[in-house]
Amino acid sequence: MARFISTQTITLELPLKVDYLPEIGAEVRASVLEGAVVAGGFFLAATVARQGIAVGVASTLGTGPNSVQARHSLGRESISVLLPETVGDIGLRIVAIDSEGTRTIITSPGVETEPDPQDFTKVVLRPDDWVLINLNDLAYPQLATALSEWVQSLPSRVHLALAGGPLVGAVDLDVLVKTMRRANLLTLNKQQADAIGSRIGRGPISDILRRYLQPEAHLVLRDGSHGAAIQENTSQIPIGIPAFQGEIVDTTGVGDAHTGVLIAALMQGMSLEEAAVRANAAATIVLRRRGYYKVPTAAQIDEFLSAH
Repeated sequence: MARFISTQTITLELPLKVDYLPEIGAEVRASVLEGAVVAGGFFLAATVARQGIAVGVASTLGTGPNSVQARHSLGRESISVLLPETVGDIGLRIVAIDSEGTRTIITSPGVETEPDPQDFTKVVLRPDDWVLINLNDLAYPQLATALSEWVQSLPSRVHLALAGGPLVGAVDLDVLVKTMRRANLLTLNKQQADAIGSRIGRGPISDILRRYLQPEAHLVLRDGSHGAAIQENTSQIPIGIPAFQGEIVDTTGVGDAHTGVLIAALMQGMSLEEAAVRANAAATIVLRRRGYYKVPTAAQIDEFLSAH
């Protein structure tokens, strides 16, 4: 059975509710939404696992209390840890969530950004496995070197998915382009796509990105309430997949939910269009819920689609 293997870094996250973000040098009151929670790559891995896919994480965890909490959360979702532990601990992110549900993040990284490159080479890969790299992680030099070298050694029958993040504009351009050329799927939101596109070319964003992808690679561009534009391969014209409308309560995890359900559906043999519809449904479910552990199951997505 094919597995989903995520290299996305896992951190602990402290969510704070604020009415608005303060100006530079100012202060604002905040309330703690819940205690520190396991976040980062955990969301996406848990999303895929809840669709009935076998999942492993190839992200460095340490020996400290943050890492212990991460292992507990992963175990609860039946997710395997594929890399050996490192002395130290994973990092912490402080997240301010404003009245519109928008997240602003301050990250203090830990051992998750300092892997031993040899650890990746020991991960056993099987035909039709999917490996995910979050482009955000390529903004950390040591991690970028390890991941970009490993990517080039992936067997041809292993699929590579790339997802965006807020730091895509800080990724070394050579590393970014080299990694994109190996991808079988690239999924980004509008801000991430624009950040990459402005660095590598001019013209319609899908055309710019296509120049650096394999002809048969899938391209998915998300645009919030406007839904997603998908392109199955270079010969297909991009088509729009409408979003499901609903109140935005909290944007936490929405991108990971979309990406996770999209990949899971592709692994289950669905077309890119079918997968994008399910991913849009998952994103809407997440947007309507407050908090962290709100990842929808396959059955919940089926129920949502049957009602819409």
